[in-house]
Amino acid sequence: MRRILCASVILLSVLLSVHAQSKLDLKLIKETVENESGYYNDILNIYLTDDPLIRLDDIALVYYGQVFTSNYKSSSDNNETELKNHIATGDNRKAYETAKKILEYNPVNLNALFYAWRSSDAIGCPQSEVSSYVNKYLSILNMITTYGDGKSSRTPFYVICPDDQDHLLYGMFDIETIKNRTLDTETLCNIITVVPTQKFQSSRMYINVGLYLSHTSK
Repeated sequence: MRRILCASVILLSVLLSVHAQSKLDLKLIKETVENESGYYNDILNIYLTDDPLIRLDDIALVYYGQVFTSNYKSSSDNNETELKNHIATGDNRKAYETAKKILEYNPVNLNALFYAWRSSDAIGCPQSEVSSYVNKYLSILNMITTYGDGKSSRTPFYVICPDDQDHLLYGMFDIETIKNRTLDTETLCNIITVVPTQKFQSSRMYINVGLYLSHTSK
């Protein structure tokens, strides 16, 4: 994955000029999903249809809200394992079909979006379909890096899946060398010691995995 992600840096670099603008309200997102399912489903539909007017907080609701739905899985399922196997063997057709299956029940799965994008392009799907995957993938990364800068436990990047960390490290910030990874059990941040790059000029990246850990501990 690392090599493929790095190959997509040019497309992602446009996002790096965005800085943290507002505080992420996970409590409100949880309450919205659990108590206002109609509203959540309306926003989900806006996301699914690639509405160009979708707002940053709408994308946050869809991405983080996934954790509070019945579809959320705290660990990889058979389809995700199958997807990784198809990627490893270079079977773009099967990777495409499997990624689409995952997106049916988890439309914010970054691995599935990324490989749906790459494989649909490789097998010659219509550009409108390829663009749909690209837009969703980039919009989520843009949102994550807008709500935090990853430079402290007070302003971390929040992810809902451990694999999403790699999309930040390699795809967004072109990290070449990771020296160490440590989980801070108090802040629930993975503190990742890296060699700084032009796109991430700090020796530590803080990624909050608390939403994921709260489900694995149940």
